[in-house]
Amino acid sequence: MEWLKSLYPEVKANLLNNVPAYWPEFKLVLANILRDQLPTEIALPLAACRAVGGNVKNAIPITSALLAIAISMRIIDDVQDQDRSGQLWQSVGSARAFNYANAAQFLCFEIFRKAQYPSAIFYDLYSSLLSASFQLSFGQDRDLMGNTKDFESYWTTIELKSATAYSLACKTGAQVGTNKSEWINACTLFGHHLGLVVQIFNDMDSLWDSDMLTDLEQGKVTLPLLYGMYFQHPKKDFLQTLVKKNAIKQHAKEINAILTDIDTPQFMIWLAIKERENALKQLEICPNLEGKQALEAYLTGMFGDIDYQLDKIKQERQYSSIV
Repeated sequence: MEWLKSLYPEVKANLLNNVPAYWPEFKLVLANILRDQLPTEIALPLAACRAVGGNVKNAIPITSALLAIAISMRIIDDVQDQDRSGQLWQSVGSARAFNYANAAQFLCFEIFRKAQYPSAIFYDLYSSLLSASFQLSFGQDRDLMGNTKDFESYWTTIELKSATAYSLACKTGAQVGTNKSEWINACTLFGHHLGLVVQIFNDMDSLWDSDMLTDLEQGKVTLPLLYGMYFQHPKKDFLQTLVKKNAIKQHAKEINAILTDIDTPQFMIWLAIKERENALKQLEICPNLEGKQALEAYLTGMFGDIDYQLDKIKQERQYSSIV
């Protein structure tokens, strides 16, 4: 995928070059955030543009604009969660960190304005950005309220947050590459299912592969715990009682052990594989093989040895009755 990686410096340069010259501190903040490695998500609009047969250079401005949004969201998440060390808010304070996050959102639209897309494409992109921004904010608010207590409410929240973010990246990349609605919709739906896979793995990693506070230690109800609350096993009622009493934090280690014993990680992998299948199915109608391969590689790379993971899943009928 060297053709894809070769575009990353242009994306970064386009973002930094659009920072107002009178605010060098803001440019330095952005440069520091992007110093080591660009977020892997910037591959998505570029690959989607190629997948629909478009000129991938046309996707550089919208990719830079989305990168600015991603930086803003990362800063806000860090201020809200405060569960990682070495973050911006710790060096400049929460107030200035929020201000930089706001500025990154303004930068998104400044990049977008200067891109000079044709008016029809500009309008479609603008509509996609605004619609997704409201959905993302709504999803974040639902998450912060912490009222996710069942599968339906949880799924609604992650569709608004993760699925919306990834579908936006793929949709806008396709929009600058073609005017064929069926190809744009295919990329949009691919991004939707990809976002669900990302969230499933995030929830899984928080409990079993994290050196930070786990979701349980923060008192959060996420997919692994919901599985434990609805799957038939001897400790089901106990888990439901802990959630009702808001006693998750105090029993985090015990809950984690219960979820491990009932093979919750295997359920999570099974569910991620089903979403992967849904995502890849969407790409079948897209015309450009190189672009499709890049999107497929991005998705499949999250699973590691996919054949090994598939061999581990032995309880599909049981899981299907839960979700």
